[in-house]
Amino acid sequence: MPAKLKDVPPSQVERLSFIEARLYFLGELRRADVAKRFSRASIQASRDLALYKELAPGNLAYDFQAKTYLPGEKFKLIFSRTPERVMYWLRSGLGDGLPHPQGLPTAAVESLSQPRLGELAVVTRAIYRRQILEVTYVSLSSGNTRRQMVPHALVDNGQRWHVRAYDRNNSRFSDFVITRLSKATVIDAGDPARYERGEADEQWNRTVELKLIPHPKLKHKSAVEADYGMRAGALVVKCRAAVAGYALRRWGVDCSRGHRLDEAEFQLALANHNDLARTDSAALAPGYSEDDR
Repeated sequence: MPAKLKDVPPSQVERLSFIEARLYFLGELRRADVAKRFSRASIQASRDLALYKELAPGNLAYDFQAKTYLPGEKFKLIFSRTPERVMYWLRSGLGDGLPHPQGLPTAAVESLSQPRLGELAVVTRAIYRRQILEVTYVSLSSGNTRRQMVPHALVDNGQRWHVRAYDRNNSRFSDFVITRLSKATVIDAGDPARYERGEADEQWNRTVELKLIPHPKLKHKSAVEADYGMRAGALVVKCRAAVAGYALRRWGVDCSRGHRLDEAEFQLALANHNDLARTDSAALAPGYSEDDR
């Protein structure tokens, strides 16, 4: 982001970012697009466009016949964006009130498991305010149980949302699926002990490095290398130890010793199998077994 934006109000920075996104990803922008998106008067939208042109003089070209701004030939982004956020914008419309930007159809596979807002709000408040919860939790192994927990983080594993929390019933940090929580109430029992807080969660705070390679059984490995932008035939990803197993499962990575799983289902393989040895979530990784060490 340009240093000149330091003194620009956050609301105007948002409008400038919108101008750039429309230009770069949709290839055109009208003054009315800015005015409509932010409920601004036309003259105020003109001021935003003038400031953006000052900050990025090569980014705006004007088509007088169509009365439309186009990306300049020497266009250069001044706002940093991740592909993930851009894809979300293309799907949601970046607040345009549309399911996606007009003229750009999109589709996505929705998650089948969504937390109820009531349970989610209790959990997020408890995390933010460092509170202790008592909940009814239903698990596949134990059914309904009453538990006390100290939540400290949320985790999206691609299929469902979890809360990372210290489980007082079992004296350890664990993951709890939010949709399986009910009757959650705050316990007025003072602050959590130091060993119950997120700072004491070793698996959450430790980073692991995952070296992903095309599955050795694949005939055309270059296709997978292209899919993931691999360099020298590998992609190195860092993540929290607590979520490594979820990530490897979501990405479809063969984590077995010798990569024994079917390449028709698993196009990626984990090259550094041994680095999962101290990772509790490794049990979730496809094909991983401690017996293979």
